Amino acid sequence: MTLRLVRELVLQLVSATLVAALVALPLAVAWAATRTDVQATVGVTPTTFSLTTAGRSELRLGVAGTLYVPRSRGPFGVVATVQGPAADVGHGDLASYVTPNMLQLYTGLFHDPEPAVKEYVDLLVDALWRRLVAAELLMSAGGGLTLFALRLLVVGAGASVPGGRSRPRSVLVRRGSALLVALTASSTVAVVALLPVEPADGEDEAGGVYQLPSLAGTPAAGTTTNSPVVRLLLGGAVPKVESLIQRQEAGVRRYRAVALRDLRRQASAFSGPRAGEKAVLVQSDMHCNTTMITLQRQVARMLRARFGEAVPGLMAITGDLTTNGTAAEGQCIEDEAAIAGGAPVVAVTGNHESDTSVVQMKKSGMHVLTGTPVHAAGVSVLGAGDPQRSELFGATHLRGTETEADVGRRLYTEARKERPELLLVHEAYAAGAFLGVSDMRAFLDGRGDPTVRYADGVRNVPASAVLYGHWHRHVAPRVVWNSDGTWTLVMELDTSGGAIGSPTIGRFSTPWSRPMQEASFPVLFLDSSTGMVTGYQTYRFAVDGAVTVEPRVDVGDPSQH
Repeated sequence: MTLRLVRELVLQLVSATLVAALVALPLAVAWAATRTDVQATVGVTPTTFSLTTAGRSELRLGVAGTLYVPRSRGPFGVVATVQGPAADVGHGDLASYVTPNMLQLYTGLFHDPEPAVKEYVDLLVDALWRRLVAAELLMSAGGGLTLFALRLLVVGAGASVPGGRSRPRSVLVRRGSALLVALTASSTVAVVALLPVEPADGEDEAGGVYQLPSLAGTPAAGTTTNSPVVRLLLGGAVPKVESLIQRQEAGVRRYRAVALRDLRRQASAFSGPRAGEKAVLVQSDMHCNTTMITLQRQVARMLRARFGEAVPGLMAITGDLTTNGTAAEGQCIEDEAAIAGGAPVVAVTGNHESDTSVVQMKKSGMHVLTGTPVHAAGVSVLGAGDPQRSELFGATHLRGTETEADVGRRLYTEARKERPELLLVHEAYAAGAFLGVSDMRAFLDGRGDPTVRYADGVRNVPASAVLYGHWHRHVAPRVVWNSDGTWTLVMELDTSGGAIGSPTIGRFSTPWSRPMQEASFPVLFLDSSTGMVTGYQTYRFAVDGAVTVEPRVDVGDPSQH
């Protein structure tokens, strides 16, 4: 076989594949559009998202009925098929959706629905593209090989135009016509496949579709339903939601006004890094609380305004950025990353984050720690996410086989290779395994003077600071004195979002309400040359918005500062 023949065969195969790709494209689009669906959680409700070409979107509540929402992109709309309230938060019937507690949980969709809806639509679009590319590649490859094989059988391997002359015009016309017919046929099949099964319009109230005047003036204005029960329930639920939102927003306004006033009054008490130090802003268990995200961002702005744009130089997060790890919480993750004002953000996941959360954290620019050191803003950081996953109001389970203790021991082994300045985990059990301590509460209660060295009976700790959260309580940290002259600050972090530590369906925090318990977060100060923690300052926010900017607490041997 000559090189010329090989080149001719390759060119024929490529041409056949390109033709197949062109003909297959409409079929691939139709297949992807009708087969794509995404499983996600809205609040605590398992929901399946898919596409429709009915020129509207739909919310399907099973036997309870369907809501028809006049929102689409051209003919394409989104279908959300709700599986029903989680078992722990309702009785599984339609009335479960409009209990006071469930209304409180879902009021965020009324506060600002666009970011939440966009996150779910983005999930569906990403899945659509993946299916479309997979289908197109498969059909292009299969169709191209088929066309190539048929040509070899019909024409032969060595067939070509004698003397290298151009092919007769009649041949080109026939082939072009065949391609046009094939493309028309595939497009027709695709259009038929995409036609909605149910008519998009032409239905009226007499035919079983009811108007929902209670939604007038909301983002869902114009929505109809085929269920008189849904119409009845929404007629009572919407005014309740509006009243709840008004109460929440009034409470948030009062809280923010008090907090901002106190921050301005205490601006002179803010501590910045001393000469040779760098500042690290720390956060834990924010749980998407929009009020505290705003206030922590305000503290960061005031620090930069007073001490320069490099303060804080880094932000560290020890998990539970979200409430339930749903796609709707992507906007709040972006807002939390923005607190740093462009400074690097390092974070571990908490027990409330999901795989979706990890994608969103990375998309926001965060360094998500998974057990290997990361160097950011001149600080070495090591950490790993919580091996457990907790559903809101639901059970907690291991994500894999690794336990909290396994995470702590794995990080200890890694830290002994290269001593990090910051060690981040979410739970005390992982921190205890890293420290070699069985009872973290007893360990913290055994604290001594943070600036006076003494024999503390704790093994040497290969990190300048060990930070964790999860328990939503304010407790003083402890300093471990290592035999090599270094020291380690061990700090349990309070909830930065003022979220209730053990939520129940009767009492829980939402991202849009004011903090339900005290919120706090520290700023750590590290020696730039040694990496040792030399001090910290804590900002505390009471449930009424009153702020206490605590004095800086020095840490470690003063002679080595």
